[in-house]
Amino acid sequence: MRGSVPAYWLYGERLSDRFPDALHIEPIVARSSLHGWTIQPHLHHDLFQFFLVTGGGGRTRVDGRDHPLSPGSTLLLPPATIHEFAFLEGTDGFVASAAATSLRRLFDSEPEARSLLGAPAVLHTRPESADLAALEATMRLAMREFAANLPGREFSLGAYADLIASWFSRAMRGVRAGSEPPRDARAVLVRRFIERVEAHFQDHEPLTQHARALGVSVPHLSRCCRELLGRSAAHVIQDRLMIEARRDLVYTAMSISQISFRLGFADPAYFSRFFAKRVGVSPSDYRAKA
Repeated sequence: MRGSVPAYWLYGERLSDRFPDALHIEPIVARSSLHGWTIQPHLHHDLFQFFLVTGGGGRTRVDGRDHPLSPGSTLLLPPATIHEFAFLEGTDGFVASAAATSLRRLFDSEPEARSLLGAPAVLHTRPESADLAALEATMRLAMREFAANLPGREFSLGAYADLIASWFSRAMRGVRAGSEPPRDARAVLVRRFIERVEAHFQDHEPLTQHARALGVSVPHLSRCCRELLGRSAAHVIQDRLMIEARRDLVYTAMSISQISFRLGFADPAYFSRFFAKRVGVSPSDYRAKA
C-alpha cells in the first residue's frame, strides 16, 4: 500500500522531530554512510530538498524513474516526492532541506519560483562550470553558518535557503522556459493552475472547468503553460496522473485495476491504454521492469 512508503522530516527522523531552522544542510556522507550508502524509498511532507553531487555518484530513483548520478549532478525534490538513492561509497556533496514556509519570501517576491520548483528534476551540469561553482560555494557557506551559533543565525539561514532555491529556480527556468523571463501574471496563473491540478487530478475535471475556475479561457491557460513550462495545460494534467501512476506501480502492491480506480479511471483497460500511450509499455510491463 502507499502507506508503506515512509514519510520523514529528515531521513530516519520522525515527523515530530522537525528541525527548528530555516535551512538544514549537511554533507551527503553524513547520513548516507550511516545507512551503507543506500537510502530506501521515502518522502517528505512540506519539505524541499536540493542536492549537489561533487564527487562519486551512483543512482537515484525519483517517482519511479531511474537517474544516474555523477559529479555535477543536482537534484530538486519538492514536497511529497518519493525518492531513493544508491550512492557509490565515498560520494561527496551537499543536501539542503528547507520547509515551504522558509521559502515564503522567495515565493512572494518571485511568483514563478513556486511553479518552477514544483516538479522534481535531476540535472547534470559540467563540474567545471561557473554556475555549479557558485552553488557549491553557497552551500559551503550555508553549512558553515548552520554549524555555528552566531547572532542572526536564523535570518542568515533563511537567506541561504532563498539563495539555494533561487539557483534551482533559475536552472529550471532555463530547462523549461528558455531564456525569456515570463511575466508575473502568467506565472501566477500557472502556479494557481498547478495547485488546482494537484487538488483535483483524480477527479478528471475537463480543462474547461479548470479554466473557468481560474477565470481565463482554455487557449490562454494553455498558452501560458506552454510559455512557462514548455507543455500544454492538458499535458500538465496528464503528467500529474502519470507521476501518481508510476508511484503506485513501483512502490505499492495494488493491482492495475485498483490503481486505475484510485486515479479516477472508470475502466482499467482505458487506464492501461492511457499509460501505454505515454510510456510505450503497459502498466504491468512497467512494473515488471521497475
